[in-house]
Amino acid sequence: MKFKNRLFYVAILFMSFCLMGGCLGNYGTLGVASGKWGATIKDIEDNWQDYDIYYAGLSYKSPSAVMFDPKKDGKRLIGIKWMPVTERSVLLTIVEWLGADVNYPPTLFTILGPKGEFFGYMYTSAMEDVVIEEIEPGTLKIDNIPLPPFDYGPGSGRAG
Repeated sequence: MKFKNRLFYVAILFMSFCLMGGCLGNYGTLGVASGKWGATIKDIEDNWQDYDIYYAGLSYKSPSAVMFDPKKDGKRLIGIKWMPVTERSVLLTIVEWLGADVNYPPTLFTILGPKGEFFGYMYTSAMEDVVIEEIEPGTLKIDNIPLPPFDYGPGSGRAG
């Protein structure tokens, strides 16, 4: 009887891991832009017309991230609540605002699909808040990114 119970629990555990692995396989990742896809934010600013550009945040003067989707790669990045950027001056303002908080400096990341394929770039300091999901081959959905934390300095916040 004990053997059957153990076998049952082992089978349930095995099936759970298999199901979890299948669910986890549809998510993309961010990696620091380097190597094959190495670029700088300046390179992207200079070639901004080669990308479909979107920002997340309250406004372009209060962004949490900016995303760059190469136009000619046959892949798509769909941002949930992300707003399009159609002017270089707006892009420059977004990049400037993202770099304004020295406590949370932004980094240029590559957006990679579940199999490691390159989809584009993201410039943000809120890396841990990014959720990237493959909704069909060649298309990734990027959820909205909340604003990064703010440091109001000593003495601010709640009195304790």
